[in-house]
Amino acid sequence: MHVDADGLHFADSFSGSLDVVMDDQRVWSFGTTQAAPSVTSVEWPKRLRRRLEGTADVRIVSGDEELFSGAVRFSDADGRPSFVDNHGIPVFIDKWGLVQRPFDGRREAGVVDAMVDMARRVLQVMRDDCDIEGWISFGTLLGAARDGLVIGHDSDIDLNYLSEKQTPAEMARELWVVARALRAAGMKIIHKTASFITVSFPVPDGGRGSIDIYTCFYVEDRLHETATVREVVPREAILPLHDVPFEGHLLPAPADPDRLLAVSYGPDWRVPDPSFRHLPGPDITQRFDGWFSSLMKGRRDWTTHNNRVAERGGRPSAFARWVTPQLPAGGRVIEVGCGAGLDLRAYAARKRRVLGLDYALPRGGVAATAKKRISTHGFSLDDLRDVLTLGALLARYDAEQAVVGRRLIEALTPDGAEAFFRFCSMVLGRGGRAYLEGVSRTPRGAQEWQTRHESGRIRSLDPARVAEQVEASGGRIVSRAAFDEAARAVRTGPPATWRITAEWGPTAGSAR
Repeated sequence: MHVDADGLHFADSFSGSLDVVMDDQRVWSFGTTQAAPSVTSVEWPKRLRRRLEGTADVRIVSGDEELFSGAVRFSDADGRPSFVDNHGIPVFIDKWGLVQRPFDGRREAGVVDAMVDMARRVLQVMRDDCDIEGWISFGTLLGAARDGLVIGHDSDIDLNYLSEKQTPAEMARELWVVARALRAAGMKIIHKTASFITVSFPVPDGGRGSIDIYTCFYVEDRLHETATVREVVPREAILPLHDVPFEGHLLPAPADPDRLLAVSYGPDWRVPDPSFRHLPGPDITQRFDGWFSSLMKGRRDWTTHNNRVAERGGRPSAFARWVTPQLPAGGRVIEVGCGAGLDLRAYAARKRRVLGLDYALPRGGVAATAKKRISTHGFSLDDLRDVLTLGALLARYDAEQAVVGRRLIEALTPDGAEAFFRFCSMVLGRGGRAYLEGVSRTPRGAQEWQTRHESGRIRSLDPARVAEQVEASGGRIVSRAAFDEAARAVRTGPPATWRITAEWGPTAGSAR
């Protein structure tokens, strides 16, 4: 086979799984699937590709067979690729294409002990404060069943609990009860879906650990386990729970671990395979998405993008410099999709209060929060609960408000865009304006932009459609710019920047 800066290339078709080792560090595992049982070439995952600078000694291993060994020059840069994070912790790209910090190499720093201690704490809070019994699951149960230890290439601890609620709405409320109890115990909680939360916490090596908690439930005789399992499993395979040895402790596990592991990992679950991915069909994924949605679509990519912009820093955008003179002194400016927050300081001039909202705030917050009049808050336009709750709270503000959104609308789903204009109609119902800027591209241009910037998805969007949504939500277009250029850009390119000023409230009427 041949290895280069683009990926792996096989002389014949390949099927199975393999590990990629660079400079004696496993950095990625790949496996073929039922949907693609064989391949002739494999591109590097994007989060691995961005690290491929210089030259590395590469080995490709499948089981006991070495498929390739040799030096590979990925770029003209000096030096070698680095696979450590800012704390010097080794990282790898997991089977989902995400950067993870494996347990291998972190045990001596006390990370495994800290993770197990936190898992025991979480289980205790669930038991004492919520009357819910949880158990170790997925990769954690797999490690316990194999040898009573964490799996070296794993990076977190998984917990499940069985809900007896009858509807997805009741299950979602139950998980919120669990999340509130864990927050009251001093833990940081990240909601990922309405049936999946993560406890995030610092660990001794300077990084962070995570405990994933999943809701499981039955529909008739089928066990539903996160968004991957929908199988006939008798309740006796789960209950009663019993303790199993894990990292020197006893943790609760299902009554029949073998049965649960078989439905999650197949009959060969005892054979280690770092590249294994359970790929459920649409009969499972569509159900879970409809029942519980997701608060993680594109979030990792946008967080990475915003982290990089925050690290580079820079001046406020031309859009912020255009908006600022139009804003009255005092009042409040709400930037939706504030990203790294580079524009927030400009909006805070003349004693304005500023609120930056984003789905994927950069790590450590934004630099602009150092100013007393500036605050930031996580916010998802794909979560109607978030939109209605925050919109109602902000609508009570007495002083004049403005909503600004730069390069926002094209980054939203159609439902997210509709939710944004509903938010504007609530926040600006008593007066004030929204100032919007977007860039229209051809569909291919939109794809190339997100690939180049390694961001979340953006759409090819004609601003005439945006104007229609403003008016459908009860707003009035006050001014518009570069609509003709943007309409051409969607069809043939090149990209064109457009702007809209709109208002809601008593004075809003038909567009002019």
